[in-house]
Amino acid sequence: MKKLIYSLLAFGAVACSSPKYTASFNNVNSTVPYYAAKSVETPAPINPEQLVASTAEVPVVLAEPAVAITETTVAKTYAQMNKAERKQLRSEIKSVLKTQKMNKKMGIEATQASKRMDNDIKLAAIFGAVGIVALIISGQVFYIIGGIALIIGVVFFVKWLVRQ
Repeated sequence: MKKLIYSLLAFGAVACSSPKYTASFNNVNSTVPYYAAKSVETPAPINPEQLVASTAEVPVVLAEPAVAITETTVAKTYAQMNKAERKQLRSEIKSVLKTQKMNKKMGIEATQASKRMDNDIKLAAIFGAVGIVALIISGQVFYIIGGIALIIGVVFFVKWLVRQ
């Protein structure tokens, strides 16, 4: 009986380690060829006056024309705004705060979801480990406990796979 269980366990380990189902993360649409989905890149426009070739060891530096500094307009303070401008400012501030709050809320949940292991896969691992240990210990009672624990572990694993 022990040889049969060990041989089935070895057969299951070999069957699960086959490359048939490993690394199947290909989410690309196979009906659309790769070259069709690729975007065409155009070169950036270059000013021909800036193209300079030189064989000297010292790099050539072009003199850039001085940029005229324009006087910046100062925004009005809240006290200087009229009633309509104040109302518009308040609504814009509320909308910005609302989006920041939602992004923060979604960000926290997303990071927790990615860092945390799913409950079903945890239970599958626990019951699977208990089942294998019980089968290794051997004995009439441990065979029954190990078999039941493995079945429960497989149920949780299948439940997790269905949700993925």
